[in-house]
Amino acid sequence: MDDLTVDGVVLRYRLTVADYKEALVARTKGSASARRSRRLSIACCVLGVVLVVLMVATDSDIPVPVYVMPVVFGLLVWGTPRLQSRQFGKLSQEHGDYRTTVTDSDVTIAHQQATATMTWQAAPRYVETPRLFVLLSADKNATCLTILPKRGAPDEATAERLRPLLDRHRTRV
Repeated sequence: MDDLTVDGVVLRYRLTVADYKEALVARTKGSASARRSRRLSIACCVLGVVLVVLMVATDSDIPVPVYVMPVVFGLLVWGTPRLQSRQFGKLSQEHGDYRTTVTDSDVTIAHQQATATMTWQAAPRYVETPRLFVLLSADKNATCLTILPKRGAPDEATAERLRPLLDRHRTRV
């Protein structure tokens, strides 16, 4: 399919660590379990801080785990997407440049190691960020995601054609 096709959009890009980080953070919008995990970690961090403050205010001895708990949960909230994105970024470097074609019938993703065609049923939801479209799988955890960087379009008009195409076939989260 030519890059100037009328019925679809062709993107050419190389995935970066920043793409993965943005996509993983955006995934929390489409995944109830990711939102719950994030909220639980934040709540544990806040609870730990409150516990430390109360113990300091009452001149109680503060056990080391009570000091460590807010730090650990804070690092989990902040660090998990960063660590995961670095790992995914390293793996995707082996794939080289991507060429993704989005049409009314399907999404085809090709790189130097493989080509895959995905029907619209495989990822019925998507999240838009300032730099990406992130296609999410149907399961409640959104375990599979497909990243479509807007910079992969040859021009702004082509990138803008992608949104209505996704809206016709997917539910925006």
